[in-house]
Amino acid sequence: MDFKKIKKDCMKEEYAKQICEWNYLDDYGVYNLPNYEKCIEMGYGITKKEQKDNYVVYLLNDEVLFYLNMKPIQNKIEMGVGLKPKYCGQGIGNYFLNDGIQEIKKRYSDPVLFLEVRSWNIRAIKSYKKIGFKIEKTILKKDRNNNEVFFTIMTMS
Repeated sequence: MDFKKIKKDCMKEEYAKQICEWNYLDDYGVYNLPNYEKCIEMGYGITKKEQKDNYVVYLLNDEVLFYLNMKPIQNKIEMGVGLKPKYCGQGIGNYFLNDGIQEIKKRYSDPVLFLEVRSWNIRAIKSYKKIGFKIEKTILKKDRNNNEVFFTIMTMS
């Protein structure tokens, strides 16, 4: 992939619509979103114009490859990320994660970052560890589909 051709933007309707069409397979299907109209109805952040600047969207020829959501919570920044399914498991997610962290550092001074990842998602946990996140704890909570799931909380200072 030619990373020099990648452009960054805030979240826009056309990007959110692309993300809603992503189709993760097998166990990763829990990351699939409903269609765009249902996301609006359910109040998903990617559809909220007032939250568009909380996102950095990475594009190659108008194709969304990756997005990062930054959500300030007290003195921390919660990160949410998504990588287009066809690029998962290829090691390129770390490029986007590292760049996204630099974007956060431009916007927030000395941020403490945290994220939640499903505990079974070893592929993502390994990726987060590789760029410097550390496991803090595991919690049991309900996901967006109202299922009780173990999540691993990871932080980076």
